[in-house]
Amino acid sequence: MAFFESNQFLIYSILFLTGLLILAVFLFKLFHQAFLFYKQSLYKKAIEWTILEFKIPREVLKTPRAMEQFFINLHSLKNEPGDLLEKYIDGEVTLWWSLEIASFGGKLHFYIRTPKKHKKMVESGMHAQYPNVELIEVEDYLNKFPSATKEFYESNENIFGSEFFLDKPNFYPIITYDQFFDKPVKIDEKRQIIIDPISALIEVLAGIHKEENVFIQILISPVGEDWKEEGKNFVNKKLGKEEKRGGGGFNQVIYEWTKNFLWAPTEYPVWAEEKEAVKKELPTISDYDSIKAIQDKLSGQGFESLIRFLYIAPNSIYSTNFARRGIRGAFNQYASPNLNFFGNNKLVETRTRWVYYPHVFVEKRVEARKQRLLYNFKNRLLPEKLSFGKFITSHIFNFNNKSKTSVFVASELATIYHIPAEQVLTAPHIERTESKKMGPPAGLPIFEEE
Repeated sequence: MAFFESNQFLIYSILFLTGLLILAVFLFKLFHQAFLFYKQSLYKKAIEWTILEFKIPREVLKTPRAMEQFFINLHSLKNEPGDLLEKYIDGEVTLWWSLEIASFGGKLHFYIRTPKKHKKMVESGMHAQYPNVELIEVEDYLNKFPSATKEFYESNENIFGSEFFLDKPNFYPIITYDQFFDKPVKIDEKRQIIIDPISALIEVLAGIHKEENVFIQILISPVGEDWKEEGKNFVNKKLGKEEKRGGGGFNQVIYEWTKNFLWAPTEYPVWAEEKEAVKKELPTISDYDSIKAIQDKLSGQGFESLIRFLYIAPNSIYSTNFARRGIRGAFNQYASPNLNFFGNNKLVETRTRWVYYPHVFVEKRVEARKQRLLYNFKNRLLPEKLSFGKFITSHIFNFNNKSKTSVFVASELATIYHIPAEQVLTAPHIERTESKKMGPPAGLPIFEEE
């Protein structure tokens, strides 16, 4: 007791200095995030955008494989800060694109929003794969609609929307277009129909009332190889191979010794050589099929993606059932029980009930969700990555941390978004050009001064 009393000042001093150190670390991290968020916001605000509409000819003989190649070329435009100057002074972030399908009362239009400096590259990439498709620069169609929910209510309209994400880990693929095109539907001995995977979505969007509007937005941003690590470890584990782990050697010994020393009062020390070997199970035929599909996805180039939709209708015909079940049903044709499927983000969906947490202020929370979705949709925003950014852009009834992104490779993106093939039976719902578009002239400049 005398020992503790004589050293009381020393103990309090250590606790005080420890508290100061923790506070200093916290403030440094807060300043770091705030400064980075500020610089990135300026960078994003300075980006010039343009919207291009696809003018589709009556005959499209290309399969989604052409669109897959377009996305592969698009991935090559990936940018990221290369040094501290670009990261902290310029605030550079990876650019993104928005792939969009708009249904105005059943009439369909296809768009892509691109950074203006990449406009020529996008046009050249599309002409290389679809020589007969025109890309026309148009005004943003969303400018015709209000920016606040209050204005919709005043015009006797309402909105509904949500976001979709991959329900399983990103390395699990969805069913891709080649599995649709490889299994044509036979009518008779001489005739057969090739199923275009986008046809179900077009049927849903084309079947709405003339006063309804539905917009689908697929945001894509190229990513590196980090997302593949989890998938590679999963495949190695399934095949009975050693899982790749960080560290090893002397560092591993130090790590294990420190861990066992700290937990010794509550747990018996366990060393690497004492761990019991896990019994390996041989993969089944179904496992091999899944592993092959996963390996195919891991060999592709990934895009961080977010799918969201917005439904606008007069109150007299407004129905959330169409949006909730129709659109989600069209996307779930790509689902596979052994692979992946789309989940509906209920924390973003513009409906909730008192039975769901936090059970109070239901109407205010729904209203905040609607305004958040409308704002994100009109500005084509990907979720904030910085914790400070999520906090500062939050609302008291809607924290900005609910959106979930997924990683798709080029073949998956080409499955859910491509120029509809000639076999799509809903062609009358798509405005098509009568004349044939000639290929671009030789020597067309594709780079402009930034």
